[in-house]
Amino acid sequence: MKKLLAFSALTLAFSVPAFAGDVAGGPDGKPGPRHHKGMMFEKLDTDGNGEVTKAEFQAFHDKKFAEMDADGNGVVTKAEAEAAHEKMREKMKEHRKKRMEEGKGDHAPPQPPPAGDEAPE
Repeated sequence: MKKLLAFSALTLAFSVPAFAGDVAGGPDGKPGPRHHKGMMFEKLDTDGNGEVTKAEFQAFHDKKFAEMDADGNGVVTKAEAEAAHEKMREKMKEHRKKRMEEGKGDHAPPQPPPAGDEAPE
């Protein structure tokens, strides 16, 4: 029971910031890579009515729990949680790499100045 409570608290801690739709990520006020405005809400609002019911919220987290419970025994061990975290990190690393290649990431390589413009010295 303590593990379930700890897992629930951890899941909630990672989910709540996603509801903060007005959080700006960059200095230009645009959402940064960690603050995709409203995306988490849209994932939870499965019927698209602009509201998240308890059932929608629970279904989302039940799915996440099942993804973490690698052996399907209804319990997430520390090793399973760490493996799921590492999998998420790798997925995010690939996502950031793709965005950088597309020139959309926060750390995208600088673009050359337009032809005819000289860079300041």
